[in-house]
Amino acid sequence: SNTKRKCPTECQCSMDDLDRYQAICTKGGLNSLLSPNELDVDVKVIIIRGPRNSITIGPALRQFMKLEILRITDSNLPAIGAESFWGLKYLRILDLSKNNITNITENNFRGQDNLLELDLSKNKVLRMASSTFRHLTDLRRLNLADNSIVELVQRNFFMLSRLKYLDLSGNPLQDLQPDVFRDVPELKVLKCRNCQLKKINPQMYNLLPLLSELDLGRNEFKFLDKDEFRDVKRLTKVLLDGNQLSVVVDQLFRMQKSLNHLDLSYNRLAKVPNDSFLQLTNLTFLDLSYNKLVRLEPQSIRSLSNLLTLNISGNVLMDLREMRETFELIPQLTHLAIADMGTMPVGLLHPFKQLRYLNISGNSLNNTALEVIDPCRELEFLDLSRNQLHGISEDTVLRIQGIRNVRLDNNPLICDECHMGKLINVVRQLQWKWDTYPICFLPKSLRGAEINNLDINGLHTCLTFITDEEQNAASTSYNFLEHGGLNT
Repeated sequence: SNTKRKCPTECQCSMDDLDRYQAICTKGGLNSLLSPNELDVDVKVIIIRGPRNSITIGPALRQFMKLEILRITDSNLPAIGAESFWGLKYLRILDLSKNNITNITENNFRGQDNLLELDLSKNKVLRMASSTFRHLTDLRRLNLADNSIVELVQRNFFMLSRLKYLDLSGNPLQDLQPDVFRDVPELKVLKCRNCQLKKINPQMYNLLPLLSELDLGRNEFKFLDKDEFRDVKRLTKVLLDGNQLSVVVDQLFRMQKSLNHLDLSYNRLAKVPNDSFLQLTNLTFLDLSYNKLVRLEPQSIRSLSNLLTLNISGNVLMDLREMRETFELIPQLTHLAIADMGTMPVGLLHPFKQLRYLNISGNSLNNTALEVIDPCRELEFLDLSRNQLHGISEDTVLRIQGIRNVRLDNNPLICDECHMGKLINVVRQLQWKWDTYPICFLPKSLRGAEINNLDINGLHTCLTFITDEEQNAASTSYNFLEHGGLNT
């Protein structure tokens, strides 16, 4: 109809992509929930975000009978209220994340047997009784991350037989009782990052045969038995980063023929045995960064014929001169990170003709060492930050101008004609924008200036650089451990 629709002053109302009437209220400062006096009852999407909201939910919501999506986040909600959603039979997504909810009971969700997604992350829930979610018989996604849940009890997930996705990350659970998972046999994604876990009872995996994604990063695992993942044959993605693993035992992933993403970064791995990855012929992503690897033997990656992304940054004990043979076995790589490693031999990247992403930051590279990138002619992203580069030679500028995104921050760059003149000229004419532009270190009068703002005519011809502590300060003045990753 053409009649003017009602819309609260704190909100913006419109039709969304699926032609549903929606109200989006993100200005903050709301003290009460919307009422039918100010919003049409046939609204299908309501999104309320803080800050400084102080709202309570009650039966008033029930009047919006056509509601399909309700998101009330960052709004200081203290509780959900009994039967607040009774009669909202079209509701599919309920997002109450980032609130102050401490308690949830089965009465909160009565009448919600059509709900598909429930997000209660970033609240203050301590525990949940058995059968809390029993009315949500069609639920597919449940997010309970970043609460204060100390334990799961039997039948916590009773009636959630269709659940596919469960996130328990950031709760101090310390243990996952296998029996709890008996009620979610169709689970495909399980996340419990930062849950203070030391081990997993293998029976849990036995109850979750369809599991395809498992995230157990930032826990306290010291050792994984070779039969650990025997029963979860369909895994495609496994994250075990930030644990205390000192070895990946031979054949650990022998049943995971479909695995394509494996993250073992930030552990204590000193070696990768020859047969650790033997069956992983479908692996495309492997992160071994920030471990204690001394070498990565050719034998250990010999079967990774589909590997596209490799991150070995931060393995400071590794001698890259010993990596040539290994690299020759994986010439198909498109993404490679070798940050925070030290000296790079000139021919190191020779096998990689298809490389599109290269991170060689934090390696104390000087200008002559930049020859190392010469074989890589298809680059789209090059990270040279946190090195010891004083300038960029004409040859390197010609290479760099074909690369869509280059990072040169935190180098002791001398902004004069002979060190940076060529790059300053070229950067202005690129047909794309870099995410960050290089910043001058010398002369002091230009320190901190971005090179794309400089007037080429006002530069010194050629300054000499006297090595001092300041130079090192330019490239190492902050925590390098956060920066050797692959932003894929």
